[in-house]
Amino acid sequence: MKIVVVGAGITGLVAAWTLRPRRQHTLTSPPLSLRPAPSPLDAFIRTPDFSERHHRTVQAPAEAVWTAATSVTPAEIRLLTPLMTVRSLPQILTGRRTKLLTADAAPFLEVFEEEGFVELYRDAGVTGGRAVAIYGAAGRFWSPTDNSPVPLDDGQAFFQHEDAGTVKVAFSLQVVESGTTTLVTTETRIVATDRAARRAFGRYWLIIRGPSGLIRRSWLAAIDRRSRA
Repeated sequence: MKIVVVGAGITGLVAAWTLRPRRQHTLTSPPLSLRPAPSPLDAFIRTPDFSERHHRTVQAPAEAVWTAATSVTPAEIRLLTPLMTVRSLPQILTGRRTKLLTADAAPFLEVFEEEGFVELYRDAGVTGGRAVAIYGAAGRFWSPTDNSPVPLDDGQAFFQHEDAGTVKVAFSLQVVESGTTTLVTTETRIVATDRAARRAFGRYWLIIRGPSGLIRRSWLAAIDRRSRA
């Protein structure tokens, strides 16, 4: 039967819609392969304002990759020196920094701690084919001359930090073994304490997101080289 709606307006249209055959939908869960894997950063910054994630498959067992990941130095990260020199130039010119981050011979993760990041979580070694290290910091990272992290004593201080006009940053470095290879992933999440900080960091993010990604991919490449050395 054909339904004709003449001059009925919204009421007639609703009636016509309710009389049309309904398609039955069955709700099913997506395949496991399509579900996003939980991030180790969920416990620290669940809903970030900004984030990035990079990964690399390494032809080596997880133990070798984890050892490389926790011992690789800034000098081995090829793109770190030129990009960090540009970022640190205002501090160098004003005398607020006397040593480049890339001049440090310590492991890169230890250098992060020297720069003001705090260890939020770190596995002692590989267990069940995986291991992860997580670090956090807070500050006004978009400032040309005052971009050092604010002092935080420990992970509890990171959780409690809510100073106006700042952002909190957490990053993870994770290895997960899969057969004869290992997936190494680095993820960074940033959340602002207020709207002003979100806007300020957003402008900064437009400039540094590209170089930041290059540094992280160069970091993963350095881990790969050391793992297979």
